[in-house]
Amino acid sequence: QTWPNDLDYRGRRVIVVGSGATAATLVPAIAADCAHVTMLQRSPTYFFPHPNRNRLAETLRALDLDPLLVQDIVRRKVVYDQQRRFVDRASSEPETVKAELLATVAAHLPQEVVDEHFTPTYRPWQQRIAVVPDGDLFAAVRSGQASVVTDQIARLIPTGVALASGRELEADIIVAATGFDLSILGDIAFSVDGRPLTFAETVSYRGLMFTGIPNMAWVFGYLRAASWTLRVDLVTDFICRLLNHMRAIGAARVGVELRADDAQMQLAPFIDTSVFNPGYLMRGLELLPRGGDKPEWRHSQDYVYDRGVLPAVDLDDSCFAYADREGGRLRGGEG
Repeated sequence: QTWPNDLDYRGRRVIVVGSGATAATLVPAIAADCAHVTMLQRSPTYFFPHPNRNRLAETLRALDLDPLLVQDIVRRKVVYDQQRRFVDRASSEPETVKAELLATVAAHLPQEVVDEHFTPTYRPWQQRIAVVPDGDLFAAVRSGQASVVTDQIARLIPTGVALASGRELEADIIVAATGFDLSILGDIAFSVDGRPLTFAETVSYRGLMFTGIPNMAWVFGYLRAASWTLRVDLVTDFICRLLNHMRAIGAARVGVELRADDAQMQLAPFIDTSVFNPGYLMRGLELLPRGGDKPEWRHSQDYVYDRGVLPAVDLDDSCFAYADREGGRLRGGEG
């Protein structure tokens, strides 16, 4: 994100620190122009080589169908393949899915390379899986233009990086493609009625509204399995419906409140870390709101579930508290 415009990496030795989606796309993009590029990772990531095209979309377009119909069919097929055939199986039969993923990598690289650098210790989908378009990362490694090193950085040295194993990697350029910190609410210092907002003290309503914060919705996508934009579509539709409802009842303010029968609800982290636990999320978990043990007080990671639930939310449910411009309560809420 802070790549210098005048950086010339041609003929240079480059180390890319990280092995997530950024590193996996950056390495093959620059490998042909570098003297050599090394992807330095602390631990392996699951990768999935996939053609950089969608054959179903191409077939449907060739039939001269309405583009919106093509989009809808292709989206449904992608969601089905990813969520139902892949993510759900990763939970129910993790060893089988792991073997399948590693076999796709082994089709491109020697088995010893797969064993050392492409075999994670966690089960599939506890962290996001990075797609390798047309296997380009593997092609770069296979050609010798790129290599992978699995180790930890001890310190930077004038010639490159000293590793925890005692090995030294020479580099002219080091790119940090990992280790970012979550920017919660855009790092804006919110306050409510003059009281600084501590986001972690709120409880999340379906991951889009939060107790104690009026007139705010979080357009936040999926952390785990589905595209961010899929949920953003659903959230924006919900917000528009909520605004229209407020207009209809003359409300100027809306918030969410725990109902009387929610008082004894057991609170938990925003995300179930036994299911999904990438480093960036674990580092910032204490900054995120809490979740409950009821579906409406959780951020679902399931697009198929949300697609049916969010459009059907009862906006007159007592967890919604509406008020007029003077602060007089109109309806809803039990607080």
